[in-house]
Amino acid sequence: MVTKALQKRDIVKLIKPEVRKLKAYAIDETPCRIKLDAMENPFPLPEEAQVELVEAVRHVLINRYPDPSATKLKESIAELWGIGTMRMVLGNGSDELIQAIILAFGGPVLIPTPTFAMYELTARALSQDVISVPLGKDFSLNPDKIIKKAKTAQARIIFLASPNNPTGNRFSDEAILKILTKTNAAVVIDEAYFSFSRKTFLPVLKDHPNMIILRTLSKMGFAGLRIGLLTASQKLIDQLNKIRLPYNINALSQAVAVAALRRRDLLNMQISLLISERQRLYNALAQINGVTVYPSETNFILFRTTT
Repeated sequence: MVTKALQKRDIVKLIKPEVRKLKAYAIDETPCRIKLDAMENPFPLPEEAQVELVEAVRHVLINRYPDPSATKLKESIAELWGIGTMRMVLGNGSDELIQAIILAFGGPVLIPTPTFAMYELTARALSQDVISVPLGKDFSLNPDKIIKKAKTAQARIIFLASPNNPTGNRFSDEAILKILTKTNAAVVIDEAYFSFSRKTFLPVLKDHPNMIILRTLSKMGFAGLRIGLLTASQKLIDQLNKIRLPYNINALSQAVAVAALRRRDLLNMQISLLISERQRLYNALAQINGVTVYPSETNFILFRTTT
């Protein structure tokens, strides 16, 4: 029987103040005919490909724990993107990897704004300070401001989404390289939209021991599988693997992703179509009076209206 004294206790007061101050990440689930708000690939796989996925799932032993190293999935991603399997950490979406990075390095965490909301939300939930540096009017990155703020605040992590969400633009290589070489922080380059920009810092990763690259399978067509990946120097990979949760990629996601990645030709065709349609939509928006449209290297377009 619950006493009146127990009923009066406010257990929420035991939650960290930093968490109580937060607002939950908002996801709009309003039913709609055309869904465009989550930057997903709008094309489902054709029926014959879906049959292959069902067959892959049929062989999964859900009474057993999944492969803790996700070996076959890593091999498939290595074939897709040329990232060595030993230099790869997989996460339950990039969100888990963002959390792991902040857990490993601590704060302060520096971000340009506006940018992907989970960098700040995760940092504050983990009781880390967040320093923000506004982007330019054209959403460009000012490396000198970032470097100055990082040194003043002694930032441990700098998150740079490039291409950036929600602005759609990719920051200049020169700006990012300057930040990499002029700060002591871990610089996380989030290439979630790599499939649509087709530009990457992967070739120079070996030259920058403080660089971490994030990618995800979500934007290219597998948002429902929740698979993100991280690559960095072997020293950083070894440290981050210490705090990666065991069995963090479930067996069903592993099996389906391996099967789905065999259809790279289909995925590439869908991505090429999205890039083509992006340009067509950009051109159409640019012709409308009262609309300011911004260049995009993602699968979405940011625009402003005067009314």
